[in-house]
Amino acid sequence: MKQRIILLLSLLLSLPLAAATKAEQAAAGLAARVLPRLSSGIEFVQVPSSEDFYVLESVGGKIRISGNNANSMAMGLGDYLRDWCLITPTWYSRDAIKEPRKLPAVSGRIERRALVKDRFFLNYCTYGYTVGWWQWEQWERLIDWMALNGVNMALANTGQESVWQQVWMKLGLTQEQTLAYFPGPSFLSWHRMTNMDSWHGPMPQHWLDAQRDLQKQIIAREVELGISPILGSFTGHVPKALKELYPEADIRKLSAWGKFAVEYNPWYLNPNDPLYPRIQKLFLQEQKALYGQDCHVYGIDLFNEVDPPSWEPSYLEDVARRTYEILSETDPDAVWLQMSWLFFHKHKNWTPERIAAYIKPVPAHRLIMLDYYCEKVEIYKQTNAFHGQDFIWSYLGNFGGNTMIAGNVEDISAKLDAVLSPQVTNCVGLGCTLEGLDVNPQMYEYVLGRAWERSLDDAAWFCQLADRRLGRADENYRRCWEILRTKVHRHCAGNIASLIPHRPNLRGKHSWNKIQKDYSNDDLMEAWKYLTKVRPSGSPSYRFDCVNIPRQWLDNYFSELYVKLLDAYKAGDASALSRIGAAMLEILDDVDALVSADAYFLLGRWIQEARSWGDTPQMKDYMEWDAKDLLSCWGYKGGHLTDYANRDWNGLIGTYYKPRWERFIGLLEASLASGEPFDDDAFLAWCNDFEWNWIGEKCSYPATPSGNPTKACRTLYKKYSYLCN
Repeated sequence: MKQRIILLLSLLLSLPLAAATKAEQAAAGLAARVLPRLSSGIEFVQVPSSEDFYVLESVGGKIRISGNNANSMAMGLGDYLRDWCLITPTWYSRDAIKEPRKLPAVSGRIERRALVKDRFFLNYCTYGYTVGWWQWEQWERLIDWMALNGVNMALANTGQESVWQQVWMKLGLTQEQTLAYFPGPSFLSWHRMTNMDSWHGPMPQHWLDAQRDLQKQIIAREVELGISPILGSFTGHVPKALKELYPEADIRKLSAWGKFAVEYNPWYLNPNDPLYPRIQKLFLQEQKALYGQDCHVYGIDLFNEVDPPSWEPSYLEDVARRTYEILSETDPDAVWLQMSWLFFHKHKNWTPERIAAYIKPVPAHRLIMLDYYCEKVEIYKQTNAFHGQDFIWSYLGNFGGNTMIAGNVEDISAKLDAVLSPQVTNCVGLGCTLEGLDVNPQMYEYVLGRAWERSLDDAAWFCQLADRRLGRADENYRRCWEILRTKVHRHCAGNIASLIPHRPNLRGKHSWNKIQKDYSNDDLMEAWKYLTKVRPSGSPSYRFDCVNIPRQWLDNYFSELYVKLLDAYKAGDASALSRIGAAMLEILDDVDALVSADAYFLLGRWIQEARSWGDTPQMKDYMEWDAKDLLSCWGYKGGHLTDYANRDWNGLIGTYYKPRWERFIGLLEASLASGEPFDDDAFLAWCNDFEWNWIGEKCSYPATPSGNPTKACRTLYKKYSYLCN
């Protein structure tokens, strides 16, 4: 008997174990990166299904996560981390994830199904305002974050210029001509959207080569985790030099963008020209040869913030038809992804007739409209649901990465209820089209979470958000976040950031930000009060809140004082003007010191990331200039986009924003003392010179946080809380 048992065991041990599927391996790899110590206690099981779903349960002493693919299982892992482990993995690799002592058991069987098939993330602009300087370690964490939040479609623009360089050189351009066509690294997003060429070029060749290698890593990891990379395609945008090589081609200069000089205007090749299909096929072949993945969704945005050569509906219809036909000739499975932003940005030009002419020629299910800014305007409601074409409802959330607390939860929730109802039959997804990553991460988690069946209402979801941001349940922290949700999150993004980062003026109006908030600063102070009562945590999200909440209150108070400063000047009250001006400058110092305590708010970190891409001291300086120009002048001296990408960052406040306010307040005081009118033109000229010179200055900015966020939060509360009722 003993020998028979031994023989049976030997036979069983000799049988091969069922090999893990690629999806299971990908999910296990994600778990190992997120929970390196405890990941062996989680098992993944792929279950075939035509629907995206996951199941969470405890089986045999392990956490079992089942799902139909790697992405669904990743979403299951994300919900397990959020709901059971009280962990919110941030999208930054610098933020360590604190593993629990042991894996909490799951009671019962938890199953969630996706309500829409597509969950989209990123924006062309994000490549300028946040991720453009990232190395692989940072990208790896962001891709993991996307998978943990169920994202299965993401823009993948990195390395696109390497493809274009090969295409243009095969068509006869020199390497030098291709590099001169591209702008500096910070401005590539607007080159990719056919807005401008060549600004702060020529592009360094080593940058293109390094970005090419990085893109290969990005695409491989995204595909592994079930995220479809949205690659580029030919939109008709060509180098000016191509016109010299092909004079017979129908290549025209498009309208100026952002008031950039005519030399930076983009050039456009008509899709009806015989050269057009040749370029499209060359590009798709080169892209596949470089990146080698079987990707079929292409981001194609014609005429983004620029005028087409003709507004005739017949022309727009012909352009759209030819664009898709040529794309599908090379890739029969191609799907065109188009932002709806052009209809919002130039809404007076894009009449219903023109919109219909532009989007109806593409076959059904071969065009996905990205309804880009739905918290502000839902274009699908104004276009007969995009005339039946598939669309993705998207939450934008911020412009330029401006530092602000925003996101009208009640309104967004109602809009999501409506678009996910059975009455809307062609909404195929939810998305996030954020321009910068540093702002309101909870709103993107919320929107992406709504793409799945929900078991919690908004109040319960934000209560749980507070628990996982802290790493434990705390009634004071919950109360803080309940106030934020119900009383502070009352408006959508756009024109609501601080006035601190803006040029002062006597009109009290600013291009990008408004003074009036849609909530009371007293309510924000109440949230701040509860925050000071929380027992400190090492959680990165808690540290962020300790800086961000008082920062926003001080920003709002600064704006209130600005109104009083102008009133004092107009009344000729020199004493009040001096007193208010001194208080404003003190706030600038307090905010600058406060934001130095967290890595989210450091100019030095931004500069360090940019300089890391330089291969010589001179090239490091080039990268730094490029990075600083985007945050300040945004292009040329005195440009109309100055301060568009403003941030409440340490290093920006003390060396860039504060000197402008000091100058302005000093000139107001001098004006009252002398009786001479304030000279707006002279102050503007001074600002233009100061801002332009600042970009090239060599200053030392701290790249790591200094100070204690909790202590700074409590100290400033004691200093300012008396100002509230």
